[in-house]
Amino acid sequence: MRRQLWHDQDPAEMAREAYEMPTWDPPCVEFLAEAPDGQLVGFIEVGIRSLAEGCPQGPTAYIEGVFVEQHARRLAVANQLLAVAEQWAIDRGFSHLGSDARLHNDVSHSWHRAAGFAEIERIVAFAKPLARNSN
Repeated sequence: MRRQLWHDQDPAEMAREAYEMPTWDPPCVEFLAEAPDGQLVGFIEVGIRSLAEGCPQGPTAYIEGVFVEQHARRLAVANQLLAVAEQWAIDRGFSHLGSDARLHNDVSHSWHRAAGFAEIERIVAFAKPLARNSN
């Protein structure tokens, strides 16, 4: 499921991340959703970021990813996962939960709004590789 959500990422790196997440400082945890037949149908990853747009200054609980299999959508799976993530954050003393979505992911934008998130801003991120000085 992680490969479906982050299809442009290296699968080996994603597998390593998933294995190491519980040991990170600050921690990142993954909650799974299971269908009545035992099949995994979704997940949410929630961690802590040093700051998040629209949240009070300081560390903030943050949804790093949420995914639900196509056949399980419209069954409130994402909302159930969100409720677990919210409780995790509340149990750790956080007052806000941050999240993000890619600029053109309208399905995610709609879900976030329906789940009570407010859109804070839209950005286009840039990166430039730096050449090392050969002196």
